[in-house]
Amino acid sequence: MKTILPMVLALASATFISLVGAVQAAGDEKLAAALPEAVRTAGKLNFTISLAYPPMEYNDAGSTELKGFDIDLAKAIAERLGLTAEFQNVEFPQLIPQVVTGRSDIIITAFSDKVERQTQLDFIDYFKTGNVFYSSVDHQAEIKTEADLCGKTVAVATGTSWVTWAEELGKSICPADKPITVIQIPTQAEHIMQIRQGRAQASVIGLEGLLDLMKQEPGKFYQIGEVGDVSHYGIAFAKANGELRDAVRATLDALKADGTYAQILDRYGLKEAGIDEFKINGATK
Repeated sequence: MKTILPMVLALASATFISLVGAVQAAGDEKLAAALPEAVRTAGKLNFTISLAYPPMEYNDAGSTELKGFDIDLAKAIAERLGLTAEFQNVEFPQLIPQVVTGRSDIIITAFSDKVERQTQLDFIDYFKTGNVFYSSVDHQAEIKTEADLCGKTVAVATGTSWVTWAEELGKSICPADKPITVIQIPTQAEHIMQIRQGRAQASVIGLEGLLDLMKQEPGKFYQIGEVGDVSHYGIAFAKANGELRDAVRATLDALKADGTYAQILDRYGLKEAGIDEFKINGATK
Protein backbone atom coordinates (compact mmCIF):
# COMPACT_ATOMS: atom_id res chain seq x y z
CA MET A 1 0.00 0.00 0.00
CA LYS A 2 2.78 2.43 0.91
CA THR A 3 4.42 2.04 -2.49
CA ILE A 4 1.15 2.37 -4.40
CA LEU A 5 -0.04 5.59 -2.72
CA PRO A 6 2.80 7.84 -3.97
CA MET A 7 2.22 6.50 -7.48
CA VAL A 8 -1.49 7.29 -7.24
CA LEU A 9 -0.75 10.80 -5.97
CA ALA A 10 1.79 11.34 -8.71
CA LEU A 11 -0.69 10.24 -11.38
CA ALA A 12 -3.40 12.45 -9.90
CA SER A 13 -0.99 15.39 -9.85
CA ALA A 14 0.04 14.77 -13.46
CA THR A 15 -3.60 14.53 -14.50
CA PHE A 16 -4.41 17.80 -12.74
CA ILE A 17 -1.47 19.56 -14.40
CA SER A 18 -2.57 18.16 -17.78
CA LEU A 19 -6.13 19.44 -17.26
CA VAL A 20 -4.88 22.87 -16.24
CA GLY A 21 -2.71 22.99 -19.33
CA ALA A 22 -5.65 22.04 -21.53
CA VAL A 23 -7.78 24.81 -20.01
CA GLN A 24 -5.02 27.36 -20.51
CA ALA A 25 -4.52 26.22 -24.10
CA ALA A 26 -8.20 26.82 -24.81
CA GLY A 27 -7.71 30.57 -24.56
CA ASP A 28 -4.98 32.75 -26.03
CA GLU A 29 -4.00 35.38 -23.46
CA LYS A 30 -2.56 37.77 -26.07
CA LEU A 31 -5.72 37.65 -28.16
CA ALA A 32 -7.94 37.93 -25.08
CA ALA A 33 -6.03 41.01 -23.93
CA ALA A 34 -7.28 42.87 -27.03
CA LEU A 35 -10.93 42.39 -26.06
CA PRO A 36 -13.04 45.24 -24.69
CA GLU A 37 -13.04 45.18 -20.90
CA ALA A 38 -16.81 44.66 -20.77
CA VAL A 39 -16.56 41.49 -22.88
CA ARG A 40 -13.69 40.08 -20.79
CA THR A 41 -15.66 40.74 -17.63
CA ALA A 42 -18.82 39.14 -19.03
CA GLY A 43 -16.84 36.06 -20.05
CA LYS A 44 -18.98 35.42 -23.12
CA LEU A 45 -19.69 36.47 -26.68
CA ASN A 46 -23.32 36.92 -27.70
CA PHE A 47 -23.78 35.81 -31.32
CA THR A 48 -26.97 36.56 -33.21
CA ILE A 49 -28.08 34.04 -35.85
CA SER A 50 -31.15 33.43 -37.99
CA LEU A 51 -32.20 29.78 -38.35
CA ALA A 52 -32.36 27.77 -40.41
CA TYR A 53 -29.87 27.72 -43.25
CA PRO A 54 -27.91 24.48 -43.49
CA PRO A 55 -25.00 23.95 -43.68
CA MET A 56 -24.33 27.34 -42.04
CA GLU A 57 -26.69 27.26 -39.03
CA TYR A 58 -29.43 24.77 -38.29
CA ASN A 59 -30.72 22.14 -35.88
CA ASP A 60 -32.02 18.66 -36.55
CA ALA A 61 -35.73 17.91 -36.32
CA GLY A 62 -36.77 17.49 -32.71
CA SER A 63 -33.49 18.89 -31.38
CA THR A 64 -32.47 22.30 -30.07
CA GLU A 65 -28.75 21.63 -30.55
CA LEU A 66 -27.26 24.20 -32.92
CA LYS A 67 -25.09 22.91 -35.76
CA GLY A 68 -23.38 24.30 -38.83
CA PHE A 69 -20.27 26.03 -40.10
CA ASP A 70 -21.13 29.40 -38.52
CA ILE A 71 -21.92 27.77 -35.18
CA ASP A 72 -18.66 25.84 -35.08
CA LEU A 73 -16.62 28.85 -36.17
CA ALA A 74 -18.29 31.07 -33.54
CA LYS A 75 -17.50 28.51 -30.85
CA ALA A 76 -13.89 28.30 -32.02
CA ILE A 77 -13.53 32.10 -31.89
CA ALA A 78 -14.99 32.29 -28.41
CA GLU A 79 -12.90 29.39 -27.14
CA ARG A 80 -9.67 30.89 -28.50
CA LEU A 81 -10.52 34.10 -26.65
CA GLY A 82 -11.25 32.22 -23.43
CA LEU A 83 -14.96 33.04 -23.64
CA THR A 84 -18.25 31.16 -23.85
CA ALA A 85 -20.30 31.41 -27.05
CA GLU A 86 -24.00 32.17 -26.59
CA PHE A 87 -26.49 32.32 -29.43
CA GLN A 88 -29.70 34.29 -29.97
CA ASN A 89 -31.95 33.30 -32.86
CA VAL A 90 -33.99 36.09 -34.50
CA GLU A 91 -35.86 36.64 -37.75
CA PHE A 92 -33.53 37.86 -40.51
CA PRO A 93 -34.82 41.48 -40.57
CA GLN A 94 -34.00 41.78 -36.85
CA LEU A 95 -30.30 40.96 -37.23
CA ILE A 96 -29.08 44.54 -37.62
CA PRO A 97 -31.30 46.03 -34.87
CA GLN A 98 -30.16 43.27 -32.51
CA VAL A 99 -26.52 44.36 -32.82
CA VAL A 100 -26.78 48.13 -33.22
CA THR A 101 -28.92 48.37 -30.08
CA GLY A 102 -26.38 46.35 -28.08
CA ARG A 103 -28.60 43.35 -27.41
CA SER A 104 -25.97 41.17 -29.07
CA ASP A 105 -22.25 41.50 -29.82
CA ILE A 106 -21.89 39.86 -33.21
CA ILE A 107 -23.88 38.67 -36.23
CA ILE A 108 -22.62 35.39 -37.71
CA THR A 109 -25.29 33.86 -39.91
CA ALA A 110 -24.52 33.71 -43.65
CA PHE A 111 -24.93 37.51 -43.65
CA SER A 112 -23.68 39.25 -46.78
CA ASP A 113 -21.20 42.12 -46.55
CA LYS A 114 -22.93 44.87 -48.56
CA VAL A 115 -21.93 48.51 -48.95
CA GLU A 116 -25.35 49.76 -47.81
CA ARG A 117 -25.07 47.67 -44.63
CA GLN A 118 -21.64 49.17 -43.91
CA THR A 119 -23.35 52.43 -42.91
CA GLN A 120 -24.49 50.69 -39.71
CA LEU A 121 -22.08 47.76 -39.39
CA ASP A 122 -18.47 46.72 -39.82
CA PHE A 123 -17.84 43.35 -41.44
CA ILE A 124 -15.04 40.83 -41.36
CA ASP A 125 -15.35 38.87 -44.61
CA TYR A 126 -14.81 35.17 -43.87
CA PHE A 127 -16.64 33.07 -46.48
CA LYS A 128 -17.10 33.11 -50.27
CA THR A 129 -20.57 32.55 -51.67
CA GLY A 130 -22.73 33.18 -54.72
CA ASN A 131 -26.40 33.17 -55.65
CA VAL A 132 -28.14 30.34 -57.48
CA PHE A 133 -31.68 29.59 -58.55
CA TYR A 134 -32.88 26.08 -57.87
CA SER A 135 -36.04 24.01 -58.04
CA SER A 136 -37.38 20.50 -57.58
CA VAL A 137 -36.49 18.08 -60.37
CA ASP A 138 -40.08 17.88 -61.62
CA HIS A 139 -39.49 21.37 -63.10
CA GLN A 140 -36.24 20.38 -64.83
CA ALA A 141 -37.79 19.88 -68.26
CA GLU A 142 -39.44 23.31 -68.38
CA ILE A 143 -36.91 25.41 -66.42
CA LYS A 144 -33.31 24.96 -67.59
CA THR A 145 -31.92 28.50 -67.54
CA GLU A 146 -32.59 31.78 -65.74
CA ALA A 147 -34.55 33.00 -68.80
CA ASP A 148 -37.00 30.13 -68.32
CA LEU A 149 -38.00 31.74 -65.02
CA CYS A 150 -39.61 34.67 -66.83
CA GLY A 151 -43.32 34.65 -66.04
CA LYS A 152 -42.69 32.36 -63.06
CA THR A 153 -42.78 32.92 -59.28
CA VAL A 154 -39.63 32.65 -57.17
CA ALA A 155 -39.66 32.37 -53.36
CA VAL A 156 -36.83 34.28 -51.65
CA ALA A 157 -35.81 34.71 -48.00
CA THR A 158 -37.36 37.83 -46.46
CA GLY A 159 -35.13 40.91 -46.29
CA THR A 160 -32.05 39.26 -47.84
CA SER A 161 -29.83 40.51 -50.65
CA TRP A 162 -31.24 37.65 -52.76
CA VAL A 163 -34.48 39.60 -53.15
CA THR A 164 -32.84 42.50 -54.98
CA TRP A 165 -30.61 40.16 -56.99
CA ALA A 166 -33.55 38.10 -58.26
CA GLU A 167 -35.62 41.19 -59.06
CA GLU A 168 -32.78 42.94 -60.93
CA LEU A 169 -31.83 39.83 -62.88
CA GLY A 170 -35.46 39.37 -63.88
CA LYS A 171 -35.62 42.95 -65.20
CA SER A 172 -32.46 42.41 -67.23
CA ILE A 173 -33.50 39.17 -68.97
CA CYS A 174 -37.31 39.12 -69.06
CA PRO A 175 -39.80 40.99 -71.25
CA ALA A 176 -41.92 43.54 -69.41
CA ASP A 177 -45.05 41.42 -69.71
CA LYS A 178 -43.34 38.28 -68.30
CA PRO A 179 -41.38 39.38 -65.21
CA ILE A 180 -40.01 37.11 -62.53
CA THR A 181 -42.40 37.51 -59.59
CA VAL A 182 -40.46 37.50 -56.33
CA ILE A 183 -42.29 36.61 -53.13
CA GLN A 184 -40.56 37.04 -49.77
CA ILE A 185 -40.91 34.15 -47.30
CA PRO A 186 -38.71 33.62 -44.21
CA THR A 187 -37.20 30.14 -44.41
CA GLN A 188 -35.83 27.63 -46.89
CA ALA A 189 -38.24 24.97 -45.67
CA GLU A 190 -41.14 27.27 -46.53
CA HIS A 191 -39.64 27.99 -49.97
CA ILE A 192 -39.52 24.28 -50.73
CA MET A 193 -43.12 23.90 -49.54
CA GLN A 194 -44.17 26.72 -51.88
CA ILE A 195 -42.49 24.93 -54.80
CA ARG A 196 -44.02 21.56 -53.93
CA GLN A 197 -47.48 23.11 -53.59
CA GLY A 198 -47.16 24.94 -56.93
CA ARG A 199 -47.28 28.47 -55.46
CA ALA A 200 -43.69 29.06 -56.65
CA GLN A 201 -41.63 27.39 -59.34
CA ALA A 202 -38.15 28.11 -57.95
CA SER A 203 -36.17 29.70 -55.15
CA VAL A 204 -32.82 31.40 -54.58
CA ILE A 205 -30.12 30.16 -52.26
CA GLY A 206 -26.40 30.51 -51.65
CA LEU A 207 -24.30 27.94 -53.47
CA GLU A 208 -23.30 26.30 -50.18
CA GLY A 209 -26.95 25.88 -49.23
CA LEU A 210 -27.83 24.21 -52.51
CA LEU A 211 -24.88 21.83 -52.30
CA ASP A 212 -26.00 20.83 -48.84
CA LEU A 213 -29.64 20.44 -49.90
CA MET A 214 -28.68 18.20 -52.81
CA LYS A 215 -26.45 16.18 -50.49
CA GLN A 216 -29.22 15.71 -47.94
CA GLU A 217 -31.94 14.92 -50.51
CA PRO A 218 -30.20 13.31 -53.51
CA GLY A 219 -31.99 13.51 -56.83
CA LYS A 220 -34.73 15.87 -55.66
CA PHE A 221 -33.32 19.32 -56.52
CA TYR A 222 -31.19 20.90 -59.24
CA GLN A 223 -29.37 24.15 -60.00
CA ILE A 224 -30.82 26.54 -62.58
CA GLY A 225 -28.19 28.40 -64.62
CA GLU A 226 -24.84 29.64 -63.34
CA VAL A 227 -23.66 30.94 -59.97
CA GLY A 228 -24.18 34.69 -59.91
CA ASP A 229 -23.10 37.70 -57.88
CA VAL A 230 -20.10 36.06 -56.20
CA SER A 231 -19.63 37.80 -52.86
CA HIS A 232 -18.67 37.23 -49.22
CA TYR A 233 -20.44 36.58 -45.98
CA GLY A 234 -19.25 38.78 -43.14
CA ILE A 235 -19.14 38.57 -39.38
CA ALA A 236 -20.81 41.86 -38.43
CA PHE A 237 -20.35 44.33 -35.57
CA ALA A 238 -21.88 47.66 -34.57
CA LYS A 239 -19.75 50.58 -35.80
CA ALA A 240 -18.94 51.53 -32.22
CA ASN A 241 -17.52 48.08 -31.52
CA GLY A 242 -14.24 48.35 -33.43
CA GLU A 243 -12.18 46.99 -30.54
CA LEU A 244 -14.12 43.73 -30.53
CA ARG A 245 -14.02 43.57 -34.34
CA ASP A 246 -10.22 43.80 -34.35
CA ALA A 247 -9.89 41.16 -31.61
CA VAL A 248 -12.08 38.76 -33.58
CA ARG A 249 -10.15 39.40 -36.79
CA ALA A 250 -6.87 38.59 -35.05
CA THR A 251 -8.48 35.43 -33.69
CA LEU A 252 -9.59 34.39 -37.17
CA ASP A 253 -6.02 34.86 -38.41
CA ALA A 254 -4.83 32.57 -35.61
CA LEU A 255 -7.48 29.96 -36.43
CA LYS A 256 -6.43 30.02 -40.08
CA ALA A 257 -2.74 29.77 -39.24
CA ASP A 258 -3.14 26.64 -37.11
CA GLY A 259 -5.56 24.91 -39.51
CA THR A 260 -8.72 25.19 -37.41
CA TYR A 261 -10.52 27.32 -40.01
CA ALA A 262 -9.76 24.78 -42.76
CA GLN A 263 -10.86 21.90 -40.55
CA ILE A 264 -14.26 23.50 -39.92
CA LEU A 265 -14.72 24.17 -43.65
CA ASP A 266 -13.86 20.55 -44.46
CA ARG A 267 -16.28 19.30 -41.80
CA TYR A 268 -19.16 20.68 -43.87
CA GLY A 269 -17.74 20.09 -47.36
CA LEU A 270 -17.14 23.82 -47.88
CA LYS A 271 -13.43 23.92 -48.68
CA GLU A 272 -13.99 25.95 -51.87
CA ALA A 273 -15.69 28.69 -49.85
CA GLY A 274 -12.60 29.43 -47.75
CA ILE A 275 -10.76 32.71 -48.21
CA ASP A 276 -7.11 33.74 -48.06
CA GLU A 277 -7.52 37.01 -46.15
CA PHE A 278 -10.08 38.20 -43.62
CA LYS A 279 -10.79 41.70 -44.97
CA ILE A 280 -12.72 44.39 -43.11
CA ASN A 281 -15.60 45.82 -45.15
CA GLY A 282 -14.29 44.23 -48.35
CA ALA A 283 -17.55 44.63 -50.31
CA THR A 284 -17.59 47.36 -52.95
CA LYS A 285 -21.24 47.02 -53.98
